[in-house]
Amino acid sequence: MKTFISFSNKTKSNILLPIIVTLLIIIPTLNVQADFLQTNLQKNNKSVIENTESYNSIWKIITNNGFNKDTNIGTRGMAVYKDELYIGTQNVKFPKLFPELFKDLSKFIPNLLPRFLNRNLLFKIIYFLKHLLPNQNMRSFVHLAMGASEGCEIWKYNYMQDTLTQIVGDSSDSKMKSGFNSNFNSLAATIYEYKGKLYVGTCTTPIGDTQDPNRLGGEIWRYDGERWEQIVGNNASFVDGGFGNSDNIGIFQFKEFNGYLYAGTINFDFSLNGGVEIWRSEDGLRWEQVVDDGFKSFMTNDDIDEGVTNTYVWSMEVFQDQLYVGTFNSCYRLGSSKGMGCQLWRTIEGKKWEKMQLPNGDGFGEPENYGIRTMVVYNNELYVGTATNLLHDKGFEIWKFDGVKWTPVIGDDVPGVKPTDVKYNGFGNRLNKYAWSMIVTSDNILWVGTVNCRLVNLLEPETLGGEIWCYNGVEWFPIVKDEIGEISSGFGNIKNEGIRSMIEYPQKSGNVVAGTFKFTSTRLLIPLEGCEIWMRIK
Repeated sequence: MKTFISFSNKTKSNILLPIIVTLLIIIPTLNVQADFLQTNLQKNNKSVIENTESYNSIWKIITNNGFNKDTNIGTRGMAVYKDELYIGTQNVKFPKLFPELFKDLSKFIPNLLPRFLNRNLLFKIIYFLKHLLPNQNMRSFVHLAMGASEGCEIWKYNYMQDTLTQIVGDSSDSKMKSGFNSNFNSLAATIYEYKGKLYVGTCTTPIGDTQDPNRLGGEIWRYDGERWEQIVGNNASFVDGGFGNSDNIGIFQFKEFNGYLYAGTINFDFSLNGGVEIWRSEDGLRWEQVVDDGFKSFMTNDDIDEGVTNTYVWSMEVFQDQLYVGTFNSCYRLGSSKGMGCQLWRTIEGKKWEKMQLPNGDGFGEPENYGIRTMVVYNNELYVGTATNLLHDKGFEIWKFDGVKWTPVIGDDVPGVKPTDVKYNGFGNRLNKYAWSMIVTSDNILWVGTVNCRLVNLLEPETLGGEIWCYNGVEWFPIVKDEIGEISSGFGNIKNEGIRSMIEYPQKSGNVVAGTFKFTSTRLLIPLEGCEIWMRIK
């Protein structure tokens, strides 16, 4: 059985890695557009409350520029705990180094190379070459590409008092430093209340060798409103970081099911023994593994032979007394779709899993649908939002499942749909690549926040700004959208490429809080700028 081409010769791997790094950083740097850097990013930058009388609502900004820290480029986990909203950040420091060292370089670089390179081809080559590297070298490269950090932060917002308080950070009331005292913890990826305590899963982004002794894997911390306790990590009482596997670099999803707290990981081990893991616990301290190796023990031989590589547990939802898990499948091939496309798994009792047969196969028949990014239950049906490859021109899809039958909601499979229709891929916008956040509010409205970004190269994403749409079960309405929404795309700032997090707060209010992600802030030549948090007051 042969899943990936792999060279064991050390000399070849030492040659390939620098080639990939050169392609990924140097060539795109030469190809960045001056007008994008200097003009487009300044589009209608706003930070004011907008009255929207036609919708009888207002948008209020809670914070901008990453809680006054520009390395907080995005929001991640959000949860309501004891009537206050807890918000986790993604903190990336690495991009700030380049413009500080070479402040004038961006004035000259955009004109060095004409705009004729096929950038998509460039990235396809990079994705293909990763399979030629030995697994350890590839994992090192993935971690290096993710960047350095000053450590994630957690803030809480009190609606009645209109106050923000730092809970994890160098000035926190809890005395817990940024990154839970480790700058390797760059993401507070998921936040969830379970049995009266608040649980936080972190993702780590170490620089350098995967065997670095400081690379300890994702951690889980819990909070009772006063004190933090590490329950998965190298200082925990029972379970080491990454559940004992440092390749589990992140704890990405939590979900309660049948009395257990389930935790899904990110795992960038591309070997047959690698892939996502799922663990569960009844008390938060003692954990039992229920999925390993990216579901390979439950896969068919065809899936394994074709190289299916589930590296993220991207979403979890409970529907009709079963736990559903959506994956990101990182398998990528040139000239073939074998092994590509997201997968959906489910279990009745937590240990035995079956793969759902999606319409037309994995990825809903589209290899570009490489992830199931979001899931919610709405009107007694399971709604599933996809993530599509950022290199292509195709927007995301949304499907719904009643327990027996699948029905397309957004996508080119909707009967009679046209590319300009709202029900077409990405709400008719090819740049809407992810259904990145999805919630149902107490007034029975479905909300979807998008990633609006196509990767042209590492310094030049094509974007119009993230969007928010809502659905009443019959019709879709643009909420954050240029010209036709309550407020402009990206909340008037094109750097807000993604609506990374959404939640109803206060509970049962119908208000929606949205946190952004500034993807351009990860680009070497573009000055860093922190995320924004907006609140729609009904």
